[in-house]
Amino acid sequence: MASCALEELWMRRRAQAFKLAEVADLTRQIAAAAEHRDGVSVQMLLDEREGPVRGAWDLEEEIRALVLDCPEEEAIRLNELLHGAPPETEAERPLAEQTAQYRRRLDEVRELDERLSVRLGEKRSYYKKFR
Repeated sequence: MASCALEELWMRRRAQAFKLAEVADLTRQIAAAAEHRDGVSVQMLLDEREGPVRGAWDLEEEIRALVLDCPEEEAIRLNELLHGAPPETEAERPLAEQTAQYRRRLDEVRELDERLSVRLGEKRSYYKKFR
C-alpha cells in the first residue's frame, strides 16, 4: 500500500481528532453556561462550536476524496482502516491507532452533545425524536 496515502490520511485523522477535542471542550463550556442559566454565553459558545464542527466535516470530505483517488484494492483497505480494522502491517499502524483515537473522541463528543441537547431542548431535542 502506498505510504503516501497512509501518511496523508493519518494527518487528516489527527487534525480531526484535534477539532473534536475543541468541540468537546466547547460543549463542556456550553453545559456549564447552561447550568448557570447564562443564555448569552450558551448562544455564543454554540456559534463558536460551529467552526470546529465544520472543520472536522471538511476533513472527513478530504479523507473521502483521498480514498477515492486510490486504486480500488488500496481504497478498500484504507476504508477498512478508517472504520476501525486492525493494522496488517507496521505501515498501517499509525493510521489505525489514530482512527481508534478519533473514534473514541467522536463517541465522547456524541455523548456530551446528547446530554446537552436533551438538557437544553428537553422534548424538542434531536436525540429525543429518535427514541
